[in-house]
Amino acid sequence: MAMSIYGVSRVQPGFAPGIALGIAAWFVLFALSPVTAAEKRVTQETLLDRIQIEDMLIRYYVDISSGSGHNLAQYFTEDAVFDVNGMISRGREAIAKMYGGLDEDNAHVGRRLHMLLNNPIISVEGDTATVWAIWSGVLNEDIHKPPVMVDQGREYSELVKIEGRWYYKKRYITSDSNLPPIWKDTYKPRKFR
Repeated sequence: MAMSIYGVSRVQPGFAPGIALGIAAWFVLFALSPVTAAEKRVTQETLLDRIQIEDMLIRYYVDISSGSGHNLAQYFTEDAVFDVNGMISRGREAIAKMYGGLDEDNAHVGRRLHMLLNNPIISVEGDTATVWAIWSGVLNEDIHKPPVMVDQGREYSELVKIEGRWYYKKRYITSDSNLPPIWKDTYKPRKFR
C-alpha cells in the first residue's frame, strides 16, 4: 500500500477489482440460492399476518406473566391440542383446566415473573402458519436485586386464521431447564430445531 497526498492509504493496483469481483460473486450466489421450505420468504401478503401472529404470541406471554387468571384458552381453537412437556390437553375446556391446575404447583405464583419470547421463526402459508421460538421466565424478586432467569425452553406451534384472527391449533412446549415438578413424569426431550 502507498500513501496518497491526503494521508489515506490506497490499495495496490489490481487489488480493488479483485475485492469487487469477490463481493459481486457472493451477491450472485446469495441471490440465486434456493429457498428451502422452512425458509419461506416474507412477502407483502404474509407481512401483516406475521405481525398479527407475533402480536398474538406476545399478548399470550404477557397474560401468562400477569398471573391474574386470564382465560388463556381463548388463544386456542375449539379442538386445539396443547402438549406441555408431554402433558396433553385437547380442546379449549381441557386447556383451561390444565392452566387452572398449574397454579397449584407453581412456586412463582404471586411473584413478579416475566415471560420473554425470543428468536421467533414465523412461516405463513395462506390461513395456516408455524412458529418456532425460545421462551424464558425471568423473575424479579426485589427492586434492589438483579433479575433471575428461572426457566427456559422452546415451543413449536401450528396456527390457523379464523375470521381474521390467529389461533393455536397445535402447540408443543418443551422445557430446557428447571422443569417444574408437575411435568417430571410426562417430560420427554424434544428435537424441534
